[in-house]
Amino acid sequence: MANEPNLQIETVHGPEKPTIVLQGDGPISIGRGTENDFVLGSGKTVSRNHALLTTNGDVWKIQDSDSRHGTFLNGIKLKRDRAVRIRPGDLITIEPYTFEVIDQSSTKQLLHTFDDAKTLGGTAIMQLEQADGGVHIAKERLAALLNCSQSIHAAISENEIAEVLATAAAAGTMFRNIAIVRPASGGRIEILAAKGQIALEGKLNLSCSLLDAALEGDPVRYQKAQMIDEQAQSIMHHNIDEAVCIPIMLGSAVVGTIYLDNRDGKDTGKSSEEDIEFCKALAEIASLSISNLKRLDIELRHAEERQSFLLGTVAALVSAIDAKDTYTCGHSERVAWLSKELAIKVGLDEQTIEQIHICGLVHDIGKIGIPESILRKPGKLTDDEFDQIRAHPVIGEKILKDVTQLKPVLPGVRSHHERWDGRGYPDGTTGDTTPLFGRILGVADAFDAMCSSRAYRKKLQRDEVLDEITACAGTQFDPELAKLFLTIDFIHYDVMIDFHVSQASG
Repeated sequence: MANEPNLQIETVHGPEKPTIVLQGDGPISIGRGTENDFVLGSGKTVSRNHALLTTNGDVWKIQDSDSRHGTFLNGIKLKRDRAVRIRPGDLITIEPYTFEVIDQSSTKQLLHTFDDAKTLGGTAIMQLEQADGGVHIAKERLAALLNCSQSIHAAISENEIAEVLATAAAAGTMFRNIAIVRPASGGRIEILAAKGQIALEGKLNLSCSLLDAALEGDPVRYQKAQMIDEQAQSIMHHNIDEAVCIPIMLGSAVVGTIYLDNRDGKDTGKSSEEDIEFCKALAEIASLSISNLKRLDIELRHAEERQSFLLGTVAALVSAIDAKDTYTCGHSERVAWLSKELAIKVGLDEQTIEQIHICGLVHDIGKIGIPESILRKPGKLTDDEFDQIRAHPVIGEKILKDVTQLKPVLPGVRSHHERWDGRGYPDGTTGDTTPLFGRILGVADAFDAMCSSRAYRKKLQRDEVLDEITACAGTQFDPELAKLFLTIDFIHYDVMIDFHVSQASG
């Protein structure tokens, strides 16, 4: 598809920096063995055949191949042989590697840190040890952590979490410059939130060495006084007196960092151990919240996969109905659209509107069990033939009843030929005792039937159809639904019916 991203997998962190472009029909195997398409030979914890990337031509998915140490997507361990769609920005972890899924056609701007590796040489960066029980966070900061925790867990995106973290870190520590940073491939970063000079344009002077060190998974600190090489001009040039970088972990993957510094001599004192412990606690809170978001995201991807499969199945069923009767080609699709538009007019929620749309697509599925000779008969039906036609709502319900995802639409399938006055079928329900889905589809189905030519009659003019809807409100149709139906803009419907007529005649 033309709008699909041009995906590539690049290394964010690992003993080597392999890259692979996702192209072709796949599959692409990943593992330590040289027979793989994407070889991770330097990883001792990489299985010989570790994971698999597959595509159907439109999307790429990743699945674990029963590896020993697991494959992780955004910190969530994948279940064996259960493929999950990957998207730009995803982090794939196969220890000791972390990869980013890149959209090569994206215009999103990522930032480069200044490369101070040669001048620093790691001499000024210290790994921070776990506190030995001697550091206690003051009550005020404990209260701040509690408030931060409540705000973070109410957040619905990583950007919202980042803003809460940056605000809390600025209020709870002596650091004046703060950034919540998401690491990307190629030494680039994305700043999700910032405070102080880092938030100002042109002030992106974060130490690449410090960020790289934090990608190992432990908090790190730089202090100017510990510089050994006085010629190390890079970080000194930016007048950074002290900097701390706290990783935010999902499992073994670093999904972000809390970067803090003091610069330009504005804060000559050094940070306290309490500052560090406070930021570690922030990172732990953020980790839990982001983990919840990522787990929800994985479940949503599985739900989208199931929905896609469902819609594919529904499309096949609709095609089977159209094949039975060329006169009704496109009828189900048009009824689905009309029902959806009426549901919007009623003010129903998005999920219910989508269910009504699907109900419209499958409402006539029971006609599969009716002989074509009856469906296409140009003359008047016999009583026996009409009884067979009248059975299709019940047949449709029976066909669909074992499809779990379609259970919400069954009442509409069964009741779309019921009438407001009780003279419909199969159950003869009256008024609002007929399910809402059935009442909505009843109007849409009748409208399309009158607007379409059938084997036994020609279509009616639009004004005649609308007059009939008005005349039958309160007898055949729910009067309120009939009134709302007349307010629909039928321009798109007219385009649909012209297209379906051309298909049937072609």
